[in-house]
Amino acid sequence: MIHVVSDVNRSEYRSYLRQLWQQRYEVFVEKMGWSLDCAKGIERDRFDHAETIYLLSINDKGLLKGAMRLLPTEKPHLLGEAFPNLCADKVPTAADTWEVSRFYSLTGRHLLLERDRTVSELVCGLFEYGLMHDIRHVTCVASMVLFPTILKAGWNVTPLGLPDVVDGEVVLAFQIDLDESHYQSVCATRGVEGSVLYNAPTLVPELEVAV
Repeated sequence: MIHVVSDVNRSEYRSYLRQLWQQRYEVFVEKMGWSLDCAKGIERDRFDHAETIYLLSINDKGLLKGAMRLLPTEKPHLLGEAFPNLCADKVPTAADTWEVSRFYSLTGRHLLLERDRTVSELVCGLFEYGLMHDIRHVTCVASMVLFPTILKAGWNVTPLGLPDVVDGEVVLAFQIDLDESHYQSVCATRGVEGSVLYNAPTLVPELEVAV
């Protein structure tokens, strides 16, 4: 099942968040070779803060098997701060647009859309949570190697600009629309029936946006 962690219930998931940052180090630094500015053994950055929403895949034995991070685009986020050059126009920022980052699964080869149960539930959980909380678009940066698979996932994908090389890897920024029709399509494509959310806090932390 997918557990939603926000500032509302973060204290209940402290041990899982510690595991999350350890797993992210193993996946992104040790296995994928990303050059990240982090302490050894812990991959946690300035975007892991009180307003961050985490979707955690926790199996029936209580083991953390994968996760993704959601950030409000009206606040500092990875695409806007680190990769704005990947957007042909302005970086998308809106109350109904959030960013997905640090998406991984321990059950497969750590690829974004490898067909396994963990990834399938995380993807469907993203749609389910987004539709519940008026999130209509998510932005993401991913390797071009994954893009053909991303396009086949059953959702509406729009590239935000041309690919570029980052740390020797060709990456692309794109936007995914979250709506009911694409949610049904994604669930059917990935063989998921019914809700995958274990919990869904009714409150998203209030965002103070400077105008």
